[in-house]
Amino acid sequence: MNDRYDVIIVGAGAAGLTAALYGARRGLRTLVLSQDIGGQASTTATIENYPGIDFIDGLDLMIRFQHQAEKYGAAIQLEEVAAIKHGVEGFTVTSTHAHYISSAVILAYGLTHKHLGVPGEERLIGKGVSYCATCDAPMFKGKDVVVIGGGNSAMDAALLLAKFCPRVTIVTTNSEFHGERVLIERMNATTAITQITNATTTNILGDTSVSGVTVVVDKKEQTIPVSGVFVEIGFTVDAKLAAGLTAVDERQQIIVDLATNGTSVPGLFAAGDVTTIQQKQVVISAGEGAKAALAVDAYLQSLGQKPKTGKVDWGVSTPMHHEQ
Repeated sequence: MNDRYDVIIVGAGAAGLTAALYGARRGLRTLVLSQDIGGQASTTATIENYPGIDFIDGLDLMIRFQHQAEKYGAAIQLEEVAAIKHGVEGFTVTSTHAHYISSAVILAYGLTHKHLGVPGEERLIGKGVSYCATCDAPMFKGKDVVVIGGGNSAMDAALLLAKFCPRVTIVTTNSEFHGERVLIERMNATTAITQITNATTTNILGDTSVSGVTVVVDKKEQTIPVSGVFVEIGFTVDAKLAAGLTAVDERQQIIVDLATNGTSVPGLFAAGDVTTIQQKQVVISAGEGAKAALAVDAYLQSLGQKPKTGKVDWGVSTPMHHEQ
């Protein structure tokens, strides 16, 4: 299959879906390719800081994003992108199913979960080791679990798991938990949650499934018997798509122009957590996706591929004309 699009968006999180909405509303033939819908936001049990919405499940919010983008004509397909090539005809995007051609591309594939890198982790993924409490919490109903991490995502996971599990132990290498005060207060008030600080996880135990974790606290080793291990230690950038295609920083984040979200390659844009923007928040990613899509529209106009939509007129003073 060789379909031609005005813009292909890689990733269907807050940035990618918002870019799809804005691109489609501008009349661009828009395709979104992603392994899943919603990205990190869809794994968040509760979002309470999205403007205009007091309280919503992260997956529910992302489904709203999806439906709105599709309403205006964006095509969304669950396919993993394997490679992107830039040539005189634009971009060739190769997925696990097909080849696609587009005049512009927006990279919005977000971040991937960091792994602990301890014995037993990789072997027991899906057998008690999880990176998504929202997805897997119901599977551990009535069982003891441990959450590893000290930030917002770890505390969110612990609070959600406490609704299903009799005992949730949250372990951090830090001397205290860091994140939103409201989450810390809720965690402190939840009797099912046991907190362990200044602890390093050294091993995940179990043969065919998780049976416990080994941690070192104050140079003393101890084993915590659990049936599940939820790893929430942050995220990293998967650099394989951008490698050799555009400029990245030392953390493999895609370097973008803050005004246009453009990269070092003409026609290639990026938005959201995969870029060098410092704040990684749903609302910010959504705004960045909108910026990127509008910049794509302007780019295609500059190439003569789209009709001009008029000049920007805000911030421009108009001379007053007086009758003589």
